[in-house]
Amino acid sequence: MCGIVGAYGRVDEETLSLMLEWIEHRGPDDEGRYIDRDAGVMLGARRLAIVDLEGGSQPKWNEDETVGVVFNGEIYNHDELRGSLQQDGHRFESQSDTEVLVHLWEAYGHRMVDHLEGMFAFSIWDAESETIFLARDRMGIKPLYYGRTDTGYVWGSELPALLIGGVNRSIDPAAVFNHFSLEYAPGSQTLLRDVRKVKPGHTVEIGPDGVREREYWSFLDVETGSATTSFADAADRLSTLLERSVEQRLMADVPVGAFLSGGLDSSAIVGIASNLRDEPLDTYSVAFSDERFDESAEARLVADHFGTNHHEVHVDLSSMDVFDDMIRHLGEPTGHLQMLPLFLLSQRAREDVKVALAGEGADELFAGYSRYQQAPQYKRKVDFLPKFTHDVAGAVATVAPVGSKHLQYYSWLKDNTELVLHNTCGFMPFRPEPDDFLTTGETAETSGLRSSVSQVTSRVEDPTPEQHISAFETSQTLPNFHLFKADHTSMAQSLELRVPFLSADIVEFAHSLPIEYKATDQDVKRVLKRAVGDLLPREILEREKMGMRPPVEDWFRGDHDAIERWFDRGRLERTPYVDADRAAGLRDRHRRGEESVGRTLWLILTYVAWYHTFIDEETAIV
Repeated sequence: MCGIVGAYGRVDEETLSLMLEWIEHRGPDDEGRYIDRDAGVMLGARRLAIVDLEGGSQPKWNEDETVGVVFNGEIYNHDELRGSLQQDGHRFESQSDTEVLVHLWEAYGHRMVDHLEGMFAFSIWDAESETIFLARDRMGIKPLYYGRTDTGYVWGSELPALLIGGVNRSIDPAAVFNHFSLEYAPGSQTLLRDVRKVKPGHTVEIGPDGVREREYWSFLDVETGSATTSFADAADRLSTLLERSVEQRLMADVPVGAFLSGGLDSSAIVGIASNLRDEPLDTYSVAFSDERFDESAEARLVADHFGTNHHEVHVDLSSMDVFDDMIRHLGEPTGHLQMLPLFLLSQRAREDVKVALAGEGADELFAGYSRYQQAPQYKRKVDFLPKFTHDVAGAVATVAPVGSKHLQYYSWLKDNTELVLHNTCGFMPFRPEPDDFLTTGETAETSGLRSSVSQVTSRVEDPTPEQHISAFETSQTLPNFHLFKADHTSMAQSLELRVPFLSADIVEFAHSLPIEYKATDQDVKRVLKRAVGDLLPREILEREKMGMRPPVEDWFRGDHDAIERWFDRGRLERTPYVDADRAAGLRDRHRRGEESVGRTLWLILTYVAWYHTFIDEETAIV
């Protein structure tokens, strides 16, 4: 596990040093770099040693040093790949998974990614073709950004490293609108005009002929709901796949632990991992003083059930003391409310382990959120009405003195694209619209947001709205929101987080299941509950989903220096596309109890703090 950076078209050793210094937390164990002045190429890596502790330094090269790689992640099938490549005559100098990549490039070129199982983001330099090859894993577990500069291109594991590398700091108003709509920017979009994300399941080649992007894998190529197996057989198959995935992700030459919320997903991972190990697993959970949000008792129940060494981190308003440090490590603003507790949880876990398992992905794959029940129920109630009435309701909503939100929501039930657009993650139907506090002038059409949704929904054959929501959340919300959170909070503490639910075979299998295997009006995640039913305590199987999140509604009615400092009127006014009057008004009404908009205020807070930490010429730290 590492952090990587690089440049094509520019050689400046001081800049490379500063880029590597920025990502040191991603790899405190070692540093490697390569500079070719004639070719105008720089590669750099910071290493967090997990596998082959002595032989895993980077960059790694082929035999004649014409192909080199810097790599972030883990290749779980590297032993199998090494054996096959050695049979074909390739020579290895280490047991590291990194070295496998250069020989795969020699053997298969850009199709090398088809052979990889794991989480990864890497860049390969091929000196003969003068090509940089960037690749990101199938689900986007590991991040990778690239951007155009005046002299060429730069890339890296974190956006601030690209700022150091010279990308333009101009903000994209369309991305700002999308960020405040979804709580993230979809697809390859970032808040900066000249920076893009390598999308999950994609590669990007940079060379003399420019930039070429390819999609090498998508779970959307699997026919939705195409599985014909029985419910019981599907649960057995899922159980087998999960056990294999957890076993793979226990691979390490360092201590491994697990995050444990007390919910179904993390409890299942802890249970499987505990059964696969001889020694007790170290588990970590968050405890809130407000019992409305606290799941620590359930986490302790699971820990006791499996005999883990359990540890708790207590989070309250005073935990906002680390807010500025968190923003510096994230490098981007976020609407994810779990960021702060997970930042602290990772800090505690790193005292004992270098690797932790987590339950990310199960809710998206197996329809675990309440919207997988609510949205279809609402849609079925109005399906008998003529389609034109949806448009009428939308038009009336803009002028109706009362009930406008309900009319608007009815208009969003028009079709699956509209339903997905307004019922996924942060873009919930009864919270402030971005136009209530932004001045971007963008809409879902001009920002590309509606297009991002329709690109996914057009690939889903099954007409049920739940499958469309699942497909969008798995392809967009998961990598850009949940996995961004998982990666950046853990790597800020030099901790590698692994996510067993997101092996490609489990993702494809989940997408192939009929919706009734996943969710009904009475239950969610049905097939997962059946798969782990003999493993977990009944209390965990039957409890309602809570979700780990701090009580930000209360926090924004209280006082803390971090909140007051970034909601300062002057800072609001100097932050592009924020309407200072409206943003301050939202905060005031929330504090008076006239509105409850803590989640929106969190979005504004992190955006303002990010802008003044990284972009503003007077205050930026890079």
